[in-house]
Amino acid sequence: MNKLSRCDCPDCLSNWEKLGAEFKEKRETNPSHSFSWRNFKGQSIRTHLIPVLEEMTKNHCSFCDGYPLGTESRQTIEHFRPKSRFPELAYQWENLFLCCDVCQSSKQEEFDEKLLKPDDPDYCFSDFFTCNFKSGIIEPNPQATQEKQERARITIKLYDLNSTLRSQSRLRQLKKFEKNTGEDINTFPYRYFINASL
Repeated sequence: MNKLSRCDCPDCLSNWEKLGAEFKEKRETNPSHSFSWRNFKGQSIRTHLIPVLEEMTKNHCSFCDGYPLGTESRQTIEHFRPKSRFPELAYQWENLFLCCDVCQSSKQEEFDEKLLKPDDPDYCFSDFFTCNFKSGIIEPNPQATQEKQERARITIKLYDLNSTLRSQSRLRQLKKFEKNTGEDINTFPYRYFINASL
């Protein structure tokens, strides 16, 4: 999970509290009410958000760092705090992340307060994780506090960050990067894994 810097809230979410309150009210009236993005200036808010989120993540998944989104995996907007459980936050800028469909499908509507948030000002990959360059998996940092190790374990589990395909792909991408060290690291997935090897 790469560290992210969040830009200012886009105009399309300036009334996020009102939109969230309306969605919450609809969910309370009808618990099976499904979410759909409201419009802003004649277009879906999602349409406005995607380019801003792409810029923020360099079109990488905010959680597994898969790249490029939209080719090998579907590009989605993840509600960090699930909209089914926190409907009032459905439009909160700080709750929205660009995400691959694999991470989103793995987490679904689960949430834990200890889940790591990649745009948290205090988040740093090496504070929570270490990389195993033989297996391609990421592990809780054994030098970290017990709390940080637990947060790392929860994050790995909820986003299924150590699936066999992902760990194998990390190793392939690392080898590819080592052969093409002149290329911009932002054109590779799993930047946190590659950076840890440097």
